[in-house]
Amino acid sequence: MKKVGVIYNPFAGKNKNNPQKKQLVLEKIIGNRGIVRATQSIDDIYEVAKEFQQEGIDILGISGGDGTNQCVLTTFSDVYGEENLPLVALLRGGTMNLREQSLKMKGSPEARLKRLIKVLDQDNCPTVKHTLLKVNDRYGCIFGNGTITNIMEEYYNGGNPGFKKACTLFLRSLFSSITNQKFITKLFSPIEAQVKIGNETLPQQSFTALMAATTKECGLGFKPFYRAQEKAGYIHFLAIDLSPTEVMKNLHRIRAGKKIHSDRVYDIVTKKVEIQTVKPYYYTIDGEMLSTSSKIVLAAGPTVNLMAI
Repeated sequence: MKKVGVIYNPFAGKNKNNPQKKQLVLEKIIGNRGIVRATQSIDDIYEVAKEFQQEGIDILGISGGDGTNQCVLTTFSDVYGEENLPLVALLRGGTMNLREQSLKMKGSPEARLKRLIKVLDQDNCPTVKHTLLKVNDRYGCIFGNGTITNIMEEYYNGGNPGFKKACTLFLRSLFSSITNQKFITKLFSPIEAQVKIGNETLPQQSFTALMAATTKECGLGFKPFYRAQEKAGYIHFLAIDLSPTEVMKNLHRIRAGKKIHSDRVYDIVTKKVEIQTVKPYYYTIDGEMLSTSSKIVLAAGPTVNLMAI
């Protein structure tokens, strides 16, 4: 009998409402098939990872958003080693769940855990392989800086993050690009960086955004990383220097998952990218805003087996 260990983030967006009750429901569903542990910090996750390893957990369930997934997978990779990660069941529960959406995984944490227990009882464990994106010493799926972090700062600044706020921000950006307001200029302020893709250094050193991913979608149905799952063990990298108007003209292509035809867009599938910025800039991994950094190395991380439930 495969043993399940669930990490539950009570601070994740959709878990915040009555988190103790939700944890009890998860514990009831899992029964004698495993254990549920609520975590409140990276240190908590590290201790739970060691406990799960000692308990011989076969399947790691994560109830939280993209930021939670990133922190858990990073910590478990450190404890278990990249090649020894257990099967992973993404149970959702956060404000942003882009990885699950990209893989067409739906349902509440409770519903998803019920389905997981059901397939285990049937001795059926369907999985899909998914390559993680390694950003310095962290593991996630989507990296961005420049315009990406500028947008994320606005997204998290006041109000409740979620689909409604994301739509409002998108519409505000669209209106601003048409009327040439200061807001869109702020979002598209460039970053200065030297970018090395494999053994080739790009001649250009000013960009509005540097992006990479191992999953196609980035939210609201947009698919800029249309080549993200083209080759196992590779990442899709984009270096962009487009004006707001040019981006808006290409929105239909980005949403459809098609290439942007411009000599100011570097679009490549690669194993490694090194970014050396002129000064430190904030960057984001899976929606989590991280401390400024002037040296960033992007590479394909471990391939995890996700439970297809």
